[in-house]
Amino acid sequence: MVNEELSHIPKGSISAFPQRKLRLEYNMQRRHDLAENPYTPARESLLSAIERVKKNHPDFVPSFDRDFFGS
Repeated sequence: MVNEELSHIPKGSISAFPQRKLRLEYNMQRRHDLAENPYTPARESLLSAIERVKKNHPDFVPSFDRDFFGS
């Protein structure tokens, strides 16, 4: 399930560290959220992951499938 969701968040290039960090943060957040509540929307996990990445990269513009995540 989480691996399929990750296909909707592009990896980005090797130099695109914040985008790659987003995928890592999403993976960890999503697994945590699903363990706590299996009905947690994917969008909620994504927004939490973006927020954490932006703490260190405030100008980061995340790339993700807006149709899939509903935003």
